[in-house]
Amino acid sequence: MIVSFNRKLSDLEKSELKEKLGKENLNPYFLEEETGKTVLVTENNFSSSQLDEKVVERTIKMDTPFQLAHRSFRPQGTVIKVKGVEIGGDNLTVMAGPCAVESEEQLFETAEIVKKMGAHILRGGAFKPRTSPYSFQGLGEKGLEILARAGEKFNLPIVTEATSPEIADLVAQYADIIQIGARNMQNFELLKKVGFLKKPVLLKRGLSSTIEDWLLAAEYILSWGNFQVILCERGIRTIERLTRNTLDLTAIPVVKDLSHLPVMVDPSHGTGLREKVIPMARAAVACGADGVMVEVHPRPEKALSDGPQSLYPEQFKKLMNDLEVISILVGKELKKNDIPERMEIKSKPEFLNLRVAFLGESGSFSSQVARRAFGERAELLPCSNFREIFEKVEQGEATHGLIPIENTITGSIHNNYDLLLEFPNLYVVGERFIRVSQYLGLYPGTKDSEIQVLFAHPQGFAQCAQFLESLRAVRVMNVGSTEEAARQAKEFGMGGSCISSEEAIKKYGLELNQEEIEDNPRNFTRFLIVSPYFEPSSQDDKVSCVFAVGNYPGALHEALRIFADRKVNLLKLESRPRPGKPWEYLFYVDWEGNLKEDMYQDMIKELSVKTSFWRVLGSYKNSWKKAKEEKR
Repeated sequence: MIVSFNRKLSDLEKSELKEKLGKENLNPYFLEEETGKTVLVTENNFSSSQLDEKVVERTIKMDTPFQLAHRSFRPQGTVIKVKGVEIGGDNLTVMAGPCAVESEEQLFETAEIVKKMGAHILRGGAFKPRTSPYSFQGLGEKGLEILARAGEKFNLPIVTEATSPEIADLVAQYADIIQIGARNMQNFELLKKVGFLKKPVLLKRGLSSTIEDWLLAAEYILSWGNFQVILCERGIRTIERLTRNTLDLTAIPVVKDLSHLPVMVDPSHGTGLREKVIPMARAAVACGADGVMVEVHPRPEKALSDGPQSLYPEQFKKLMNDLEVISILVGKELKKNDIPERMEIKSKPEFLNLRVAFLGESGSFSSQVARRAFGERAELLPCSNFREIFEKVEQGEATHGLIPIENTITGSIHNNYDLLLEFPNLYVVGERFIRVSQYLGLYPGTKDSEIQVLFAHPQGFAQCAQFLESLRAVRVMNVGSTEEAARQAKEFGMGGSCISSEEAIKKYGLELNQEEIEDNPRNFTRFLIVSPYFEPSSQDDKVSCVFAVGNYPGALHEALRIFADRKVNLLKLESRPRPGKPWEYLFYVDWEGNLKEDMYQDMIKELSVKTSFWRVLGSYKNSWKKAKEEKR
């Protein structure tokens, strides 16, 4: 029987109540909830007439040995919060990482992988209870230190196992969640210890334990006033030998009915087979699990522990994509960090050999802008697509990248907005504009009436839509850059043509047939310069940022009003679908100002409070404004 009081009972009140109930051969057990209110538990039911009704909030008569773990105690269900991650309720939580912490390099590599792919909590064993005394036993406290550093660096809560009451004290100093392994599920002194420590506990089901055994083990922890218990089904021992264990998914809906505690599933230990982890994880979520715990290793074949059941990174990526779809069908939300977090801003070295990544080859519009922006001293690095530009800069092969972001005729280049978020350690440090004059180039000797194929970048076709309408029976071919259009026309031979730059047409010896065929002569393209070297200055007069707002009336107005109240001029406002979040949107804003002056810093602080997501993409000098001033 459970009695919840409406306040904390004094020691005297507890003593008097214990004496009164003791006369009926009852052994009352007292504990305090998170609210500070007292709870009384007895093994058998008794008449509530013996209680002072003024201090009783509710009584629950039970016919089960696990009482605090029973759903009747908390029918709404328990949601456990760990450093901003919610486990239970409508949330689908993913814990991922290696079976064992082998080295800092191995764990950091794994943590970066699982974080990038959407995991919420980092798992990893520092103390490893192994069947064989000769197997790798873990790094001990050194492993805990590595886990803590990884958790801090990648902003991930960590879960790791405690194997004894003494070790539990040590683990509690480093871990956010203490794991009780299957072999220790009925180590009652350890259960009491983690109950006393009041830290979240992940309780795995024992190898041969019934559901009742499992819930009674949880009851031990709850009886110490620690209600932060997460159950974890990890398979039980049966007569089957083709799998490591038999993953008892029947237990999930059963336990969800019986208990208010959140339930995770560990298909890695449940099957012991890498190829079976993904289908069993999908099945676990489908039958009601609050999350999954899986083992991931960058090189499972070299793992010191449980390599055969550890997923490769690409397999984990597939799992996360699958779970995102299934979560919607079962009414849960897989909160993926769809926008990578910033890790650091690199300091600009005293001497920097400029290397600039751009789209296409020499002769493309991008190459012309790069040459004008950085001069002859810079080494230009051609790239075949926009992602390659970002990758070269991120990996240090280039110091800067040049990307087109919008055109006055065709509008924004949306893919590059998404890439600005996908590569969080690159900043916008400058912008440039170029007037785009599109030319028609023909293979030498080709007449207008003999054109068979027309090559152009998709932006070139879009900017010359009216010209295209004048062509008849000509095949159009998209290519990767302005320069490539001219090269393809040259390689095609007689009948080949292109929409390209004057420079590229001359480079490949084509005939310049028509000039400025774009729809509007005011055809300008804006380019952004991205770099890991970001040094905001009070001389900057333009800032680019992105934010999201809540889903309620007036949310966007509240954010924009912050600019208006300070009379800050908005130069651009554009919405984009939020990657991986159906019907949610991001707002990209360019505004006049800088990141150094107090007024703008105060504005940013207020915006970060009023928005659900906020990020500064960079600050720089307004090149369009500067060009107009120079003309005057």
